[in-house]
Amino acid sequence: MSLHSDLLAQARHLARRESKRPRQASLRRSVSASYYAVFHMLIDEATRRMMSGNDRIALRRCLARGFSHRNMHRVALQFAGSGVSQKLRPGLNGLPLQPELVALARTFVDLQQARHEADYNLALRFTRREALNLANRADRAMTAWRDLRKTAQADTFLTGLLAFGNLQG
Repeated sequence: MSLHSDLLAQARHLARRESKRPRQASLRRSVSASYYAVFHMLIDEATRRMMSGNDRIALRRCLARGFSHRNMHRVALQFAGSGVSQKLRPGLNGLPLQPELVALARTFVDLQQARHEADYNLALRFTRREALNLANRADRAMTAWRDLRKTAQADTFLTGLLAFGNLQG
């Protein structure tokens, strides 16, 4: 299995770990794992698209370190509906964004926010239902990606996730 699939399985396991009263630690780690499942899936997709072949695994791992949460958040916000930057618009070929890509980007933004809350906002309490709902959203986003992955819009999104801060224009 891939890291992102393992993380999604872990998110579900942690959300269900204690049968009666789930511990906040389990639920918070579940929320985090759901976010990281999508985060690592997108990075894996981008690096595999840029460099294929088993002889490039080490190079893909180096490239993966170039992705940042902040940059990915900025681009996902644009694709989620705030408007795609002039820097990335040429890759859309003048077409409106695919609704599935908008939904995936929105899910990424929401999962990142939830992960931030889970990791840093100790006043907030999570429920098992919330943790499982986030895992389900991550799963739907990862499934939707399979249909989007070969499109020019997907390539534009992945390019932005890595290089938006360095693009000119």
